[in-house]
Amino acid sequence: MPIVAPNTKSYVSVLKLRTQEVYEKYCTYDPPHMAAFGAELRDSAHASQCLALAIHHLSVRSQTAFPVHGQIVQMLVDIFSQVKTAARKAEDIEPVFRKIHAHDIMRLEEPRKGFAGEQMWNIRLGQQTDGGGIKNRPSVLLAVSAYIAKVYGENYAPEHMMQVYREYCDLAESINNFSGCIRLIHDRTNDIEPVEQAITDAVSQVLVSLEAAGSEAAKLMPVFRRLHAADLKKHEAPRKGVAGEARWDA
Repeated sequence: MPIVAPNTKSYVSVLKLRTQEVYEKYCTYDPPHMAAFGAELRDSAHASQCLALAIHHLSVRSQTAFPVHGQIVQMLVDIFSQVKTAARKAEDIEPVFRKIHAHDIMRLEEPRKGFAGEQMWNIRLGQQTDGGGIKNRPSVLLAVSAYIAKVYGENYAPEHMMQVYREYCDLAESINNFSGCIRLIHDRTNDIEPVEQAITDAVSQVLVSLEAAGSEAAKLMPVFRRLHAADLKKHEAPRKGVAGEARWDA
């Protein structure tokens, strides 16, 4: 029987696919009021942690299961650390937001004389929110990002190293897809939402770390190609064709 090699060009990064979905869904979300936007600020840290956990899983699998050079593993650890730093910086957003906008938040969560009374201070007459505060309100970003953390979990079982190679190649784009969501939040604080500059600055710090992680991840593919040049050549330019090269299979 003829030897059939896997169609390596058909492989796609599962993390890239998932983060693309997250960005596309989040692009369409328009928070109806500040209570809803406050939930997005609050959970930007948890959403960032989902991305960090995915990269952590990839680094562990690369260390324990995938036949890759140790330098690749170390680069993944460094990228994970940068995303984790972004998540830690995102944790600073909510306390700053609650401190600076304490009076605004009080009106939503502890309305004086109930909402009927508090509404008398509204810019527009009548009720403008759904009556809920920020504390227990679900975040759309976290809802669409939660499954990112499980991308490289127990169900991720690549059969071929070229599948794993595609994850490395597209890791920068995957990170940039997620950071695009944080940039949407950042731009809203600049252009739409009535928040103080300190909130915009806090979100900016998260973006800086995510963009640094994306820049570092962009180095993965050229380093991988250099360290695994002989392995890649077997698949990209098989000697005596696939049937010939397959005779060297382990």
